[in-house]
Amino acid sequence: MTAINLLGGPQEFAEFKFGTRHAKLYFNDELNMKMAKTRLSVSKRLQALDDQKKMTELDNKPVKEQQAFLSKLYQDLRNELEMFFDEQFGKGAGADLYKLTNHSTERMASAFFMIVKEYGELRDQRNSYIDTYYKSRKATKKK
Repeated sequence: MTAINLLGGPQEFAEFKFGTRHAKLYFNDELNMKMAKTRLSVSKRLQALDDQKKMTELDNKPVKEQQAFLSKLYQDLRNELEMFFDEQFGKGAGADLYKLTNHSTERMASAFFMIVKEYGELRDQRNSYIDTYYKSRKATKKK
């Protein structure tokens, strides 16, 4: 019989700070789902900015329509990011980050993707620990 060891191993949280805001984010199902939903939404909106077909279609429209499309895209992107940061760092954190990034929605997106990257690195550490732990247990059991 193999016992499952839930104690020890790499940490399951990461600490983040920007400006005066600080948070210890625990990578559990709730945060993972929020990150996944935000990531899908942010990626889709950033992809729209790079969509050459869409941009070519916009070229044939009046300037006001082009401006309205881009303004809405950036506003929706910023709202999504602000909501994520407000939930994780406290009310007003998204607006604070927007100010700290010199009013750059794309830099806010970069800050979000830093959190996603950190989670990926922690997950890799955890998986490596589990692989190493159970491989060494198998080796000692065979003796």
